[in-house]
Amino acid sequence: MDSTPTPFQRYSPVARLFHWSMAAIIIPLWLLGFYVGRIMPHAATPQKALLLLIHKEIGPFIIILTVLRLVWRATHRPPTMPSDIPEEERLAVQVGHFALYAMMLVVPLTGWVRSSVHGLPIPMMWVVDLPPLAHKAPVFVPLVNVLHQFSSWILGVLIAGHGIAALLHRFGCRDTVMDRML
Repeated sequence: MDSTPTPFQRYSPVARLFHWSMAAIIIPLWLLGFYVGRIMPHAATPQKALLLLIHKEIGPFIIILTVLRLVWRATHRPPTMPSDIPEEERLAVQVGHFALYAMMLVVPLTGWVRSSVHGLPIPMMWVVDLPPLAHKAPVFVPLVNVLHQFSSWILGVLIAGHGIAALLHRFGCRDTVMDRML
């Protein structure tokens, strides 16, 4: 490994905008889904219906943002990592980012399928109703519910791990890894 320090480079303003705006959308949406699904009583209430509607309206929009972000990432090279980052950590970063992008697609897609097999409309951003991805099929409802919840948990763990790793670099290693996205 080259011992010459890599000059500090930031992600582009567009990449940082994608990163922080998606964090500002996905984290509250995840918390909202957790609150409605795990903390609120299971009985249907007007409050629960409103919170679920907000969750469902914004969820599919994440697919569009993720695709746009992937296109940006494919056409714009990210800054190089500092040269003192060990190879196994570089691999962990690549795997972690791949998993985050995958789950940012899988979670809203399973939510879309979930609404589809329930026979419910799939609204997006109070503007358009999306077509169903599957026919109404009550027999698949439990399976799709589990897939959506399980993939949501995986996404939540990945986001938490991503945040913890950034904070460890900032306050533990005291390097510039986190500064690249600030």
